[in-house]
Amino acid sequence: MAVCFVLSVTVASVGAAPFDKDKKFDKDKKFDNKKRFDNRKKWNNEKKKWDNEKKKWDREKKKWDNDRKKWNFKKHGKDFKRWNTLYMKWYQMYIKWLFGYNKFFSQYHKYY
Repeated sequence: MAVCFVLSVTVASVGAAPFDKDKKFDKDKKFDNKKRFDNRKKWNNEKKKWDNEKKKWDREKKKWDNDRKKWNFKKHGKDFKRWNTLYMKWYQMYIKWLFGYNKFFSQYHKYY
């Protein structure tokens, strides 16, 4: 009984909305299509922008994931080779920076 009552009330309230006597539908009304399409264009541009951001960050994430796979250190020890190579890589970079071997620091005076 209660269910029937609730259903009838909801149907009555929903059904009452379209038959509003005071408001008359204007058949001759022209929709402002220019405004509509401008809005659509604006939001499409926003979407493109954020999609490009997402692609960029996905590429970054892929790079980091590949690096993590590459330097997949053994958990148990006994293999210090990879640790050592990583350390040596940074050490060599520091040496290059110190003596200005690489391209950027040899042209340091151009930028500063």
